[in-house]
Parts: sequence; C-alpha cells; structure tokens
Amino acid sequence: MRERLSKGSAVAALVALAATAGCGGLGIGGSDPTSVVKKAQSLAQQTLEAVRPAIGSGAASVDRSGWEKCSTETPGVHRFTYDYVLTVDVPKDKSQRVLDAAKAHFAKAGYGPDLPDPKMARVGGTLPKSNWWVGVGVQDKSTMFISIGSGCTPTSSDPKI
Repeated sequence: MRERLSKGSAVAALVALAATAGCGGLGIGGSDPTSVVKKAQSLAQQTLEAVRPAIGSGAASVDRSGWEKCSTETPGVHRFTYDYVLTVDVPKDKSQRVLDAAKAHFAKAGYGPDLPDPKMARVGGTLPKSNWWVGVGVQDKSTMFISIGSGCTPTSSDPKI
C-alpha cells in the first residue's frame, strides 16, 4: 500500500534534505548569482539615468565587477558579496551637480543615506530593507564612479570568483 505525504510533510522533508546537503544543496533561501549580477547592473543603470542630466554626454564604462567570499561562514550556506563599479567621464567642475543629482535620486527612491566621508567626495545610500549599497563619487579630476555593493548575500551556488 502506497502512503501519501501531506504537503507539510513534503515541505519538511525537502527542507531537511536541503539542510543536510551542504553546499551542493538546493539553494533554498539563496539568490541565484546571475540575478545578483543583474540587480547590480540594474541599480547602476538607474543611478546613471538619474544623474545623466548633470553628466551630459560623458561616457560610462564598467571599471570592475566581481565576487568575494564573505568572511563569516555559515555551514552549508553560500555567502558572497558582489561589487560592480562604473566609471563615468565627468570633469571636476561638474562633479558637485552630479553628486547633488545622485543624492536627490537616493532620497526620492527611499535609500537610507550614508554618513559623509570627509576623505572623499561621494554620496551613497542603502536600499530600503536590503544590504544593497549604491554610491556616486569623484575618482579624479576627470572621472567619477558609480559603485554598487550587494553586501553579504546568501547565494544558491558558488559564483565564479
């Protein structure tokens, strides 16, 4: 005679299987690394569009992007940070307008503001109810940056580092 599992029993069995599977598990509770990358790119694009009127025709390019393993380990859980940085050609005389536009964008979108950094001309904020951080700052006399950081994020699998 075949025995049927209730929905609750089936879910409990699936959770137990995932918990014992370690890093080769089903990734329950973690984000697909591809979706993390897409989110970072989307946040960079939204920020670039918000500051574009202040930037003008300055070219933007990806400066760097990459994964780093989080320093705190949780057995069986993949935890990584993802950073994505654009550089934008902006002369220093326009940089304050760009910073003001970024600050207005962050406020309008409900970002939690960063404390000012006296060593660097930048503005930044954290997305509501998340670890995602977005910042805009002056890199040198002709370049600014848009930096995105995911914070320590559980992922469904190990991304390529």
